Amino acid sequence: MLALQSPHQAIKPLRLRYNQVCELLNVSRDYLRKIRESDESFPKAIKSGTSRQAAVYFDTEEIEAWYQKEKERCRSERI
Repeated sequence: MLALQSPHQAIKPLRLRYNQVCELLNVSRDYLRKIRESDESFPKAIKSGTSRQAAVYFDTEEIEAWYQKEKERCRSERI
């Protein structure tokens, strides 16, 4: 059975824009670009169209999963 959300609960977006990913990870646009280029495990972008100016999005759950794995990797290296 599905539970109804109360009006006070925030709805998590399915996708995030490039700037939103930067804010979520607390990194600059340039640093996010470097992560995307150097880390093959970083989630692939989803382009909303075929034009050069089409918006680029990332799947929210993929970004969160990547962050958790990255956090675990960093913590295990410190030990």
